[in-house]
Order: sequence, then structure tokens, then C-alpha cells
Amino acid sequence: MENTKLTKLEEVVDKLIEQLKGLKNDKKMLQTTLQSREDEIKTLETRVAELNDRQDKISERVDNLINSIEDWENSSDSAPAEESGGSEGGEDQGNSAPLFT
Repeated sequence: MENTKLTKLEEVVDKLIEQLKGLKNDKKMLQTTLQSREDEIKTLETRVAELNDRQDKISERVDNLINSIEDWENSSDSAPAEESGGSEGGEDQGNSAPLFT
């Protein structure tokens, strides 16, 4: 009877050892997957930062263009009529509507 108890105990221990090996393999796979995902996240964060920087630069350039256009409009509105050259056909070129308001 002791022999059967020992045999059963050996079987249980062997089964536990196999389960432990499986869990260790699962852990390795999960760690590899986790590392891969962390690398992917870092790459995506870098890409997002680059795109945000690019968007900021584009926004700044657009703002500068708008300011240049507004400055040009303001300077042409305040220019004397003589500077704009004579107008043909009686058209008044000095009172054009601004492009942006």
C-alpha cells in the first residue's frame, strides 16, 4: 500500500513539474511579447512626437503667412491713392475688400 501511495505521489510531483515547465515557457513567451510591445510603443511615441513637431511648424508657418497677408492688406489700405497708380475706366483700386477678416 505504501508503494501505491509513493507511486501516486511521484505522479503528482511529475505532473506539477511539467506544469511548472509549461508556465515558465509561457512566462518567456509573454516577456518576449511584452518587450516587443514596449518597443512598438516607444516607436509610436517617437513618431507621434515627430508629427506633433511637424504640425507645430506648419501651424507656425501658416500663422506667419496670414500675418504677412494681413500686414500687406493693412499697408495697402493706408497707402495714398497716388501710389497705386492711375485707375483706368474710373475704377477705384484703393478700396478693395480685404482677403481675410
